[in-house]
Amino acid sequence: MKFNLDFYKGSDLYSDGTIEKEILDYTEKYAEPEFDKIFESDIRWPVFYHLTEIRKNILNWYPLKENASVLEIGAGMGAVTSVLCEKAKKVTCVELSKQRATAIANRNKSRENLEIIVANLNDVQFSEKFDYITLIGVFEYAPIYTNSKKPFFDFLKQIKQFLKPDGKILMAIENKLGMKYFAGAPEDHTNIKYDGIMGYANKESVQTFGKQELKEMLAQVGLKHTKFYYPLPDYKLPNIIFSDEHMPNENTIQNYNVYYYEGTEIQFDEKKAYCETIKNGVFDVFANSFMVEASSKKIKTKVNLEKAKLVGISENARKFYDKKW
Repeated sequence: MKFNLDFYKGSDLYSDGTIEKEILDYTEKYAEPEFDKIFESDIRWPVFYHLTEIRKNILNWYPLKENASVLEIGAGMGAVTSVLCEKAKKVTCVELSKQRATAIANRNKSRENLEIIVANLNDVQFSEKFDYITLIGVFEYAPIYTNSKKPFFDFLKQIKQFLKPDGKILMAIENKLGMKYFAGAPEDHTNIKYDGIMGYANKESVQTFGKQELKEMLAQVGLKHTKFYYPLPDYKLPNIIFSDEHMPNENTIQNYNVYYYEGTEIQFDEKKAYCETIKNGVFDVFANSFMVEASSKKIKTKVNLEKAKLVGISENARKFYDKKW
């Protein structure tokens, strides 16, 4: 494992606050397979979010090509990095925060195929192109880190340069038309009810998109071929995943664990509403989150999601779902 500070400017521009140091301490004290023990006594949202194995479900079922190279942009505290290292020949992480990058390093001490670069992506020069680039909860922040009048377009255009001709972008992001938002859950980034549904009050900050918007933006930079997957309850804590080839029915839609934050006033039963979208063939429009494959070449990935082995919810993890945030 290589820890690269060549592009680091000496300050971390964002964090979850002082609790991040506690999470970093956990990654020093425990090996990754032991993180579930932490939730016996500490089930706070940032701790659970950064350390639960459930996070791995966004990609642990996805078949990377043989001898793949991966660029993980915005790796956070390494929630999915180990999955990528297990599947790829080489993984390069770019993480803006040194503290978070240190947590990634703690979690992957023995990985010989991992390089962690602490930097703003805009400052990094790569000597190679990649088979895959992952954007897990990253694309929506493009206006903050890309100084441009068209930050989303220009960010995609920039990272496409890092892809091999047949490479793929793997993007996980909330759907601004997700059913939970209609039901009354506040927008995940602005904490404002119905903000995304109404087109965002602040159009120069964090934004998510509907399915058609994402397809059009990706096509504009030459990534005309897309394949959508639908993780529920969302891409952060997915415990069931659907696709256009493997859509839910009224029974399978019941098999996921809904969670909302404390004080959220939900206006209707999300699962019952999903049943109606299934009957009318529009489930994909209202899925809470997307995982998107995007490429300039035809996508031939084949996945049997019915047999996908996702991380289950342990007894300790169940405490999170039982707690009212």
